[in-house]
Amino acid sequence: MSNVLLEIGCEEIPARFMPGLLADLKKKAAEKLARERLAFGKIETLGTARRLILYVEDLAAKQPDLTEEVRGPIAQVAFDPSGKPTAAAQGFARAQGTAVENLTVKTVNGKNFVFARVVRRGKPTARLLKAVFPEIITSLYQPLSMRWGNLDFKFVRPIHSMLAVYGKQVIKFELAGIKSGHKTFKHRYVGTGLVPVRTGGQPQGLSLHSYKQQLLKLGVIVDQNERKELIRKAVEAAARKAGGKAIVSEDLLAEVTYLVENPVAYIGKFKKEFIDLPQDVLITSMKKNQKYFPLTGEQGRLLPKFAVVTDGCKNPKVAAGNEKVLSARLADARFFFEEDKKVPLMLRVADLEKVAFFEKLGTVYNKGERLGQLVEWLGKKLLLEEAPVKNARRIALLCKADLTTKMVFEFPELQGVMGREYALLSGEDPNVAAGIFEHYLPRFAEDALPRSTEGTLVALADRLDSIVGAFSAGFIPTGSVDPYGLRRAAHGIIRIILEKKIDVQLDEAIRHNYKLFEPIFLGYLFNKGETGYQDLPRIKQEIIDFFVARLRPLILEMGIRYDVADAALYGFNDVLDAVEKARALNPLLGEPWLPGVVLSADRLSRLAGTPPREQVLEHDLAEKGEKELYELYLKINWSVTEKIKSERWAEAALELSKLTDPIETFFDKILVMHEDLRLRVNRLALLKSLEKLYLSVADFRKIVIEGKK
Repeated sequence: MSNVLLEIGCEEIPARFMPGLLADLKKKAAEKLARERLAFGKIETLGTARRLILYVEDLAAKQPDLTEEVRGPIAQVAFDPSGKPTAAAQGFARAQGTAVENLTVKTVNGKNFVFARVVRRGKPTARLLKAVFPEIITSLYQPLSMRWGNLDFKFVRPIHSMLAVYGKQVIKFELAGIKSGHKTFKHRYVGTGLVPVRTGGQPQGLSLHSYKQQLLKLGVIVDQNERKELIRKAVEAAARKAGGKAIVSEDLLAEVTYLVENPVAYIGKFKKEFIDLPQDVLITSMKKNQKYFPLTGEQGRLLPKFAVVTDGCKNPKVAAGNEKVLSARLADARFFFEEDKKVPLMLRVADLEKVAFFEKLGTVYNKGERLGQLVEWLGKKLLLEEAPVKNARRIALLCKADLTTKMVFEFPELQGVMGREYALLSGEDPNVAAGIFEHYLPRFAEDALPRSTEGTLVALADRLDSIVGAFSAGFIPTGSVDPYGLRRAAHGIIRIILEKKIDVQLDEAIRHNYKLFEPIFLGYLFNKGETGYQDLPRIKQEIIDFFVARLRPLILEMGIRYDVADAALYGFNDVLDAVEKARALNPLLGEPWLPGVVLSADRLSRLAGTPPREQVLEHDLAEKGEKELYELYLKINWSVTEKIKSERWAEAALELSKLTDPIETFFDKILVMHEDLRLRVNRLALLKSLEKLYLSVADFRKIVIEGKK
């Protein structure tokens, strides 16, 4: 076994593409080596903006021999009536490299066929890699690809070199006019030209450690994880030396990691006159435009300083150039801020008529009107006091107004942040200003939630309105495509509901929100002569299914077994309710009475079907067994209903267990499909009533009982 190293040297790859490329490089290598039946140990991928590296440890020297049976012609064609091989048998044996005497006959689907046992000798790995390496490179994930020269070949960026070694052998192949070899290139500040990589004295060839050390001497830190931690420490050390603390956000750190091959940190300064700009503006300008790390002082306030990471440049004067660039950016930001302040936020609301929402769904101004009505409806449903609901209506009116500002046009990620700033400057209530910012929370998985009641109301309404509108217009996420962020919106709703324990019926909210869109739908019909929208029953179910798909993984993360999650999600309509139900039912898995409940639920479901009617008529109960079961059903139904009202799910399930033996007795002694139609219909109605009672708690049919298939 020997080690493999493939290095693709190319022009600078955008940092945002690198994680996906490296993950795909690892995946494709594993797939293609497995396809070739080559055993291997650890696979690692490393990378900088200028090189993609694949390292495979302990790759087998050759494929294992493969013994397989190859099917040939039908036996009556391969042999004549006397059993002698025909020309067909001889030709088949010759083609498979075996003697005709070695052929066997086997029956397949009732017919006899001739088979040859063939041993395929494994090919040497070095020969296979000549084809595998180009395959890996050409199959890589490419969000954007380029052509260069007069080649038809496309790659994420032009390739300039390829290092390919297996053990001590160079794997020779050609791609995009570049021939592979055993050389790599230096960091641009160290020098130019290709340099040989030594494979070392060990039989397995180049180790990853040896490769890293050789590249380090060439000025390159190839391991992105090592580079990332080096950047973090360098930035933090430089900040301490400058009397501050660096704001090292993980997203910026990850991006800078793929912008440099040999990080060096410096401290730069900007004019104190800019420090009066809102802190978020300063931070965003430094991070987004310049990839700088802002510095704060002891009180957590921004200092007029920043840390910049350069690629191998150890000239302190580089900081001065970065200072000039940042000053120009901040001057622009100050201009935007001063211009925006001239127009009160309320006066910007009318401009939202010019800002489109989704296609076929009107403007953002229309959305603000809907949000106002939706938060009022939610406030009543949640029995909230008038004050926060009144504030929420004001927030709904103003929350998108900052989309018309110069600052948000330049920095879209500041929407909500600038709305809060401009609301305060316009004299709005501080609770309203805070709610304008909060309604965007959470923005990502681990983000904070809205603190205030009014911010929470608008956050829920905003996300629900986007989901209902998008589904109505047919903009439903498919696969990995979600241009409107609807999955993120649904996750936000679920998090808010669970963490703030908000009890809201989704179907009611969807129905109310849908009706608020009807003026838009009618306008589209009038102007276009067609509806272009999905009807309410359809989109309501689609949205509920959409929420189930988001909620189920979260329930599983809570330690709930998959079948219990599915049982609890039956008839889903309430996020909080479904989670509490799953948590209550999961501990019941070890209870001795649960299998009986599951079996009863399953039998009821299979036999009840769809009866002509579901109402049980007492005067049509003819036999003692069915009368007793019906009387017990009435008692248990009342008891279960009361327990459901107070969300005592485990107790409700236990109540159902009282029906297990009576149901079993009923099936043993009562003929459900009686020849008398009147009796048959009534018994089916009884079974249906029982089935619905079980389903009112959970779909127990989903629960897997050990030993039951």
